[in-house]
Amino acid sequence: MIENQNDYQKTILDNLPFIAYLKDLNGKIIEGNSKLSKYCGIPQEKMAGLILSSIFEPFEYETIIKEDEYIVENKKTIIYERKLKLADREKEWYRVIKSPILNDKKEVTGITVFLGNIDSERKIEAKKETFVATLTHDLKTPTIAQIRIIELLLNDTCGKISDEQKDMLEQMLKSCKYMLSMISQVLNTYKFEYGQAKLTCEKLDLVKLTEECLPELINLADEKNLKLKVKVSAKDKIVYGDRIQLKRVLVNMIANSVSYAYKDTEIEIMIKEDEKMLSFYTINSSPYIPPDTMGRLFKKYVSNSSDAKYNKTGTGLGLYLSEKIITAHNGSIIAYSDKNNKNTFGFKIPKASCISNIQDSILTV
Repeated sequence: MIENQNDYQKTILDNLPFIAYLKDLNGKIIEGNSKLSKYCGIPQEKMAGLILSSIFEPFEYETIIKEDEYIVENKKTIIYERKLKLADREKEWYRVIKSPILNDKKEVTGITVFLGNIDSERKIEAKKETFVATLTHDLKTPTIAQIRIIELLLNDTCGKISDEQKDMLEQMLKSCKYMLSMISQVLNTYKFEYGQAKLTCEKLDLVKLTEECLPELINLADEKNLKLKVKVSAKDKIVYGDRIQLKRVLVNMIANSVSYAYKDTEIEIMIKEDEKMLSFYTINSSPYIPPDTMGRLFKKYVSNSSDAKYNKTGTGLGLYLSEKIITAHNGSIIAYSDKNNKNTFGFKIPKASCISNIQDSILTV
């Protein structure tokens, strides 16, 4: 019979299917399970009091210290995947979950660490990555060539063309550009999903970034006689993020709003703020989205299929990829629908002024 809390703790740790240990704020192990003992080649009874610097390489231990400082300062769990070298083993891929241990005063007194070996998964995913990259490259090359040829024809490089021919070529050009966008979206989604995407962050004016996106979407809005109105109430408009990826989200959000809006209506593009966050969202007049459908919209290859009239051609990855990007920026998605046929989609993201310790590789949950 289990007699005390330590026995409970040890039993739970030992029955986990991955490496697990508890450590104090000085980097000493309080309790480690048998999986850690096996990987490090150190008897389990000798794990308590062991300093982590004796298990990890010096450069890895320096990273671990920085992570611990982040956890103590923010009192948040961090999750990441990277290669680690444990003891004398070869470097392997691990999924790492680190959480603060809090006392009654909400002070961090220690940290729990879970390490799941995902080396086999990574090798399989590397093969998938090669396949997807090769496939998208082979699709992008001829598509870009088609775009360039059509642009030359439209510029009368090969001789004058009639108005009818010009209309046909413009439709072909629009279709080719849409295809190129979908190909890029597939590859970017894959990269974010499997941790291959790297964020290059800088301070950005969210309002100016939004305004940069609008010219790309004006023609799409004009086809349905839609009015785009930008309303800004935020004073602090600066975020810290990846320009290309955030612009991709903005275009996805606005394009989605335009795509499903009723003809001859108005779309509001709002940018607001609270103490720590900036909010961007669009409000359009479009079919009501039931809760069960709304819950599926941010999954892969799903669109708003509640009304066949509003099914759209595409990869079904736009909102899914947007959520991945915003999550990587420590933000959250906004999505809700009311029965008066008004739908709101957008996101919240931390203001640059409220980020004290930016670590692009760490996602907080």
